[in-house]
Amino acid sequence: MVRATRTQDQPIRVMTRRIEGYRREHPSLYDRMTHEFRNMAQGGDGGPYRYGYTWTTVRYAYFNKWTDAMFVKVLENLGEPL
Repeated sequence: MVRATRTQDQPIRVMTRRIEGYRREHPSLYDRMTHEFRNMAQGGDGGPYRYGYTWTTVRYAYFNKWTDAMFVKVLENLGEPL
């Protein structure tokens, strides 16, 4: 299994806390984000995203510097399957 490095731990913790808060407060957003994270954990782009007047991908817009292992770790922290 690929692991996240120490320098990657802080953004992983922040994102885990953020998404965990959506589990109860905004279940549809939680479901969408975990779906996108599963996709990106497997090397995908997270799907299309409208960025201003142009279309891009979720990964390019928000997680350009994230590795696949970082998405895996967030999903593990949330107790979600890959």
